[in-house]
Order: sequence, then structure tokens, then C-alpha cells
Amino acid sequence: MNTNARRAAAALALIGTGLAAVACTSDSGDDSTLTVCTNVPFEPFEYMDGSEYVGFDMDLMQLLAERLDQTVEIVEIDFDSIGSGSALNAGTCDIAAAGLTITEERQEAMGMSQAYYRADQALVVPAGSSVAGLEDLSGLQVAVQSGTTGETYAEEHAQEYGYEPVAFETMGDIASSLSSGGVDASIADLATWSAMIGDGTDFTLVQPIETAEHYGFAVQKDNKELLDEVNAMLDQAFEDGTYAELYEKWIGEPYTGDAGQ
Repeated sequence: MNTNARRAAAALALIGTGLAAVACTSDSGDDSTLTVCTNVPFEPFEYMDGSEYVGFDMDLMQLLAERLDQTVEIVEIDFDSIGSGSALNAGTCDIAAAGLTITEERQEAMGMSQAYYRADQALVVPAGSSVAGLEDLSGLQVAVQSGTTGETYAEEHAQEYGYEPVAFETMGDIASSLSSGGVDASIADLATWSAMIGDGTDFTLVQPIETAEHYGFAVQKDNKELLDEVNAMLDQAFEDGTYAELYEKWIGEPYTGDAGQ
């Protein structure tokens, strides 16, 4: 086993311990703790497995905590507060890990890391639906997650296709409404819908929507020290093979090199 492989194996062994669920309050002044804002469920990036937060983002946060000699504390809050930067800039947490697409607005509001995942959107419907594409959505209600780029895309194209976007706080809320017939379809992140459908939910992925987004981690606007550490962690993970192993573990396919770096 070469040096890079040994490093990757050691990192993955540390990650395997999992992250315990904690109360939704922060003690970000504690130097021994890395407080991480997130919103679940958002498979395969962050979701609950029993009493533990697990996922691609959570494993990368564990790598960061090990680098900083800290322990991870999860702060679960609404995505709007994460995506706007208000939670970080109020000191609710040290870093946000929530499948957060890098946008100009978010770069102005927060310190955003280099890209670590390339993402697209997807159109999903209940199994048996007659919807075969965006052009079939006229007069229907389409669920989106509040504060996300999926919501932005849906709102920008609502008039073109004649549907009504309906915002929900979490992907879990969207799945429940879609299952019960409360809404007719959903536009949200492709990787998340793929993971949820893979778990056996009664939905059909009708159409990937190529938006060429990239996820990043976010810190308080002027926290350059922590941002540098996040980017250094990602650089090391890309270099030593840890990232590729985590990508295959959570995304379910080999990493081909497009994370936007």
C-alpha cells in the first residue's frame, strides 16, 4: 500500500466512528468543538442513521475536525438560514455543510470554499404519473426546497412551463407531500433524489436537469483562517485518495475528476 493509500485508509477509519446527534444549539466559542450547521434529510450528503448524522458532507467535516484537533457538533437548522449566511454570520455555527451550491450571492454573504461536488437538478414524480418531462407540468404543483437553487430554477421556469412552485422546508417534507398527492412533482438536486429513489421510495426520476452547479462549504464572511483550513483539507483529500474513496462510498460510482477544482 503506497503512502497516499495509507493516509486515505487511516482517514476513513477515523470517519467510521460517526457523528452523534446533539441539540440544535451552538457553542462555537469552544476551541475544542467544530460546530457544523446542516439540514436533513439531504441524502447522500447529510441524513440521520439512528442517532447519528452521516453522509458525504459529514465525513468531510470529520476530516476537517481531525485536522483541527476538534470534535464535531451538529447544529440542525432550516436551510434558508444556512443558504443566506445569516446563521454563520450570527455565530450559530463555525461552518455550514449542507449541499450548498456556490453562487455569487453566497460568496458575497459568506466565505465559501473551493468546489467539492458537481451537481445538477432533477424532475421527480410519483410512480405511475403521466408526467414525462417539464413540458407536461402545465397546471400542476411542483415541490421545491425553500432557499435552494432548485427553488430558484423552478421559479425562473414556472411561467415557461405553466406550473406552480410550492416551497417546503426539507426534502423529507417534499417526499411526504409527493407521496400523499399534495403536490404533483418536484424539482430538486439530482444526487439527493437519486439516493432517495435508490432507498426504495415510490418515485420516478423523469428528467435530469443540467445546471452544472458546484457545492462548497461556507464559513463566516471574514473567517479566512478557517476557510484556509477547509481548502487545505479538501486539497489533501483530493491528493491522497480519500476524496475518491468517499465519493464512491456515498455517490455510488467512481470519481472521475469533476469536482470543480
